Amino acid sequence: MASGPHTFVICTVFSPERFKGNPLAIVSVRGNALTQQRKSLIAREFGYSETVFLHDAPGPGLPRRIDIFTEQGAEIPFAGHPVIGVTHYIFTRCERFVPPPNSGRGEYERQQAVLMTKAGPVPVFYNPFRMVAACAVPHNVHLHETRVTMDKVLNRQPQIQIVPTYDKIKDKTFPVVSGVKGMTFVLIDLTDAPEILGSLQASEAPDYELDADWRLSFQGALYYTRQDSMHQEGEPTIHPIQARMISQGVEDPGTGSACCALACYLATDEMKNLSATATKGGEKGATDEDDLAKKTEEVKLEDTNKPETKEGGKEKFERHVYAIQQGVEMGRLCTIAVEVDLRAEKDGSKSIANVTLSGRANFFARGELEPHP
Repeated sequence: MASGPHTFVICTVFSPERFKGNPLAIVSVRGNALTQQRKSLIAREFGYSETVFLHDAPGPGLPRRIDIFTEQGAEIPFAGHPVIGVTHYIFTRCERFVPPPNSGRGEYERQQAVLMTKAGPVPVFYNPFRMVAACAVPHNVHLHETRVTMDKVLNRQPQIQIVPTYDKIKDKTFPVVSGVKGMTFVLIDLTDAPEILGSLQASEAPDYELDADWRLSFQGALYYTRQDSMHQEGEPTIHPIQARMISQGVEDPGTGSACCALACYLATDEMKNLSATATKGGEKGATDEDDLAKKTEEVKLEDTNKPETKEGGKEKFERHVYAIQQGVEMGRLCTIAVEVDLRAEKDGSKSIANVTLSGRANFFARGELEPHP
């Protein structure tokens, strides 16, 4: 077990450019020496939307544990941008691998590891040639019974009433979706009134009720517009989306968990004909080694744009690809890729087989925490 000072790095996630993307602090915890209370205080002091605490691996090649805290000091089970940021850090700073000279891409095109989160084990991948990190997102997708009315949106964003296209959406209601227990978002579709997206202000999310057993959760609002799809022969259709995530009086420039919830909702045709018993994958408790190995094998970072067929051609996945831009209005452009694989069930319904989140990152600062007196 390593000893010494707790070091930290600052990076921006979902962008290769400095001072773009979503800032993240990564603190290396030496010997499990930080209490949960101390982690909470450190996260509040950094003041980023999330701070992630990376623990030492118990042995070579074994999973590393991470703890994710918000700027308010609350711990959350999973968030996309901390996992992507930590993956970049592990493979470019901790376990940096340089392919042998003249080796070509081949077997070195993908590196992989496992992170242990409060939402369960998360397989992560890094492509050193593309400089892209990806993770197999834990998912237990749940559509709540409640829908949010426009009146509740207006309680938080009253200024949108003066936008000329407001009348096109004034009678709409919006779904509430949890991608995993503990992370919930109302998905507010502004496609018919895209001008509203630019008029939003940092505020609280609209009030909404959560179903029983799902009430201990972060609650946010993801506002989005869908753009024209991009088609290329032999490849899945790419669905571009412009989004903003607002909650707790602030706007987040890049929210992987919200984008994954949205992608799952859209990929399943607003969760119609979705198998009620087959939406789970990698949520807390799913630690069986065979299940983890299976999921690691199913997620293919090196060639994620081509439809997957499992061995023997017995099972095909229907792949949906979303290219999401977030943080534009904040001057912190994030480019977030989410892929959702659907599996056809015997009863004609569909289940979510895999959710993959990917993006780039860059580092611009590092330091040490002073010892606690």
